[in-house]
Amino acid sequence: MKKHFCSCTDLECPFNPNNPDCRHRNCDLCIQKCLKHKEIPSCFFKDIHSDTSLQTDYSYQGFCEYLNRYQK
Repeated sequence: MKKHFCSCTDLECPFNPNNPDCRHRNCDLCIQKCLKHKEIPSCFFKDIHSDTSLQTDYSYQGFCEYLNRYQK
């Protein structure tokens, strides 16, 4: 079986297609949830900086601040 590409490392997330309990093998539900809450998926944050342990604001504004803080 071909695995779906997903860079998210949060295997506890029920929307992560790499979570063994997830029945959906795509990121659609994650994207839908983020759009509904006006958030950016955590994998985008991790692409900027791998340690997101202190990040609590995944809003569009939170992403802009995160980007400004870590992008050099």
